[in-house]
Amino acid sequence: MRLQEILSADELQQWEQLIYANVYKALATYQQHQRLAAIQRQQAATTTAKLKPNATRRKKQLANKVKRAPHAAPPKPLPQPQQQITPQPSTAKSYNPIKSPKPLPAPTRAAIKQSSTTAPHDEDIKNFGDVDQAARRWLPADKRDTPEWKLFNL
Repeated sequence: MRLQEILSADELQQWEQLIYANVYKALATYQQHQRLAAIQRQQAATTTAKLKPNATRRKKQLANKVKRAPHAAPPKPLPQPQQQITPQPSTAKSYNPIKSPKPLPAPTRAAIKQSSTTAPHDEDIKNFGDVDQAARRWLPADKRDTPEWKLFNL
């Protein structure tokens, strides 16, 4: 339905005037608030400078100190990279003997010789089914033939 069908011409004219008046009032209020806000911002900026000149002057002095920093030493130049000298393949090289390892102390050699005679450590196990037998060699002699389920329940 349209408003012209419901309202008479006088009512429709009053309705339009009411809408126009309210919109005009809202726009005027908004513009007034904008002007007041701009004036307040301008006053705040100027009154700060008038009321606190020493503080703003001090602030500028600190900013200048940060810029110049006279107490700091000038930066040192970076060291220049040195070119590495590559040896020429045609020249004869000096003799560099290969260093041999120091022999083990006598007690250590005796302990190694004794342990190698009691248990063969250097056996290479190719079949992984023999891992159990190789691990059983590490058990005490009285427990080597014990079934697995008894070994776990010891």
